[in-house]
Amino acid sequence: MSIKLIQALIPHLPRYAEENGDFYSVKRTELIQVLTNEKCSVEVAENTLAMLENLLDTLATLDPAYLEKGEWCFISFPAQLMALSVLTAMSDSNSRFFETNFWNTRDTSHDKKDQQREVLKQIENHREKFHLKQKAQPIRYIYVAWSLIKYEGEILFYQREDTKKRHDKNAGDYGLVGGRLNQQDMNLFSGDLTYKLQALQSPNTELIKPELEETLKRELREEIGLIHEQHYDFKLWRELKPYQQVQGSAPNHALTEYFINLYEIELTLEGFCFLQRKEKEDERIVWFTLDDIENGKTADGKIAYINALYDDFDGSPAELKESLGALKNSFSANYYFNKEKYGITLPQKATQPIVAGVLGKESKLEIELSAKQLKILLGLAAHLREFKFSKLDPDIELHPYGWVKVRENTQLQTDLIELSGYLSNQKIIVLESQNDCYFRVSVVPTIIYFDDAYFSFSINQSDLDGSANKIPYLIQREVIGTTLGHTEVVKITENRSLELASDLQKMIQTEYSADNEFASKTKDNYRKALQPSFHKLGHRGLIRQEGSRYKVCCTAKFP
Repeated sequence: MSIKLIQALIPHLPRYAEENGDFYSVKRTELIQVLTNEKCSVEVAENTLAMLENLLDTLATLDPAYLEKGEWCFISFPAQLMALSVLTAMSDSNSRFFETNFWNTRDTSHDKKDQQREVLKQIENHREKFHLKQKAQPIRYIYVAWSLIKYEGEILFYQREDTKKRHDKNAGDYGLVGGRLNQQDMNLFSGDLTYKLQALQSPNTELIKPELEETLKRELREEIGLIHEQHYDFKLWRELKPYQQVQGSAPNHALTEYFINLYEIELTLEGFCFLQRKEKEDERIVWFTLDDIENGKTADGKIAYINALYDDFDGSPAELKESLGALKNSFSANYYFNKEKYGITLPQKATQPIVAGVLGKESKLEIELSAKQLKILLGLAAHLREFKFSKLDPDIELHPYGWVKVRENTQLQTDLIELSGYLSNQKIIVLESQNDCYFRVSVVPTIIYFDDAYFSFSINQSDLDGSANKIPYLIQREVIGTTLGHTEVVKITENRSLELASDLQKMIQTEYSADNEFASKTKDNYRKALQPSFHKLGHRGLIRQEGSRYKVCCTAKFP
């Protein structure tokens, strides 16, 4: 019936000349009469015409001024052609605007999906752009869970899987780890598939948002391999205001409203170490600094896809940066022993004591270690200080903050468990253990030092005899042999004054009391010029006071 009505209507539509601009209008009442002549009721005729009028008005083919007068009039000849194209297709049962299987997405090539996307993109962009009140209604609703994993002031991003499917280069290629909710995440729903899909494709946020926690767990597992509870826990950080955009991976492209929850991630030690390994293996994992986030991209051009987050901060990246800056790290060092102006010096040999205390007032600790135990402790301490190893035991993995993971059922694991038990009552040298496979010396790294025997200091005779005001000073740390492996030899060259070199040479050759003016001045000059480099290498310091006298405390090589 509807086909016959449209067929009857077409000859009576208003016309617009292809040339010279002549046109005429047709009263709406006349068009209704045409339809009633086809033996349909006035009600059916009016409803049919109202629907067609709404369609042609949506296509912007009818002149609004004439519509207000109850008449149909095309805006132009091309508008008439558009209207006739649509109505003719609707009145012909064999007519299609697309091939029969054009919208099929199953087993369809990427080229075909791109074509689908382009059609939807054009239609939806126009629908949004030309809405008379700039309030176009979304036809697609997406619920998203994003994670915030922060480490040393940087936020974890992940290269989007659909980057190659999107044609908008400004959309960004890296997003926060997470993704969209799907029906498999809806564990709280007891209804059938119809109920699930209707709820999922609606703006009923109160019904859907509780399911986003399941989405978060799934996405973290799928994208970076983190398992909830084993590797991390989470809490809601921010619920973004709804965000609209004509977007979607091909071919699912439409004016979309996004409902996004951001979750703050707290990593377990196992999760933190797992992520460290994963980052080395997966080039899609990238850390953005807070400045990168403020700028929207990294220095090498990686673009952040977080427009909804920017929008939630009213388009102020600076405010977002400040808020993320206040967010605590997902994993922190949390050393058990952390005292300022304190030092712990580990010996070279087991027959020597561990010395610890407030700097300048250190004393021997009542800890007796075997040679094997000391070598283990030296290895853990060297890693804590971030020393590089030239040779490393294949049964271990090194992780930040001094953590070492040891392979299970090895002799090293047995030895570490035993040493951890022996030191369990210590309040200074704390050997922390988790799950009998993660170990570390839980002391803030900057207060750990190594025996003087590992260090040397030298100046060349030719430099001393020269006329330059500043000459090179060589500070060196030798190999530290440990159970974990052998550390690398490290050398630091500092250009400092010739005068200081001469004064240090006198300090080596002559023993001075602590109240000697020359020695005190030399010590102060040394501390300003060289002590930071000695500390960096793990040495307590070249000049130290022992009792009432000053002492040069490493191998000093002067000509």
